[in-house]
Amino acid sequence: MGREMRVFVCLSVVLAAGVAQAQSYTTTVNREAHTVTTTGNGVTATTKQISSSSTTATYTTTITRSGGYHPMGAAGYSPMGH
Repeated sequence: MGREMRVFVCLSVVLAAGVAQAQSYTTTVNREAHTVTTTGNGVTATTKQISSSSTTATYTTTITRSGGYHPMGAAGYSPMGH
């Protein structure tokens, strides 16, 4: 595995861990498409190499959540006693 691809994988895992705070992850490396996808706890982080030259490489990372954001739980806000 090349140096760029190792950096690529580490970046995806770190980003997914920071966003998802999941306990288990699945990471898929697609060398032909130049992508690394990490999935866990309803969050997917995909990093893609969009260009490269002999001295540099450019990557883009997309983070997608499945389901809605419920800061107070799925049942919503319910004050005590009501």
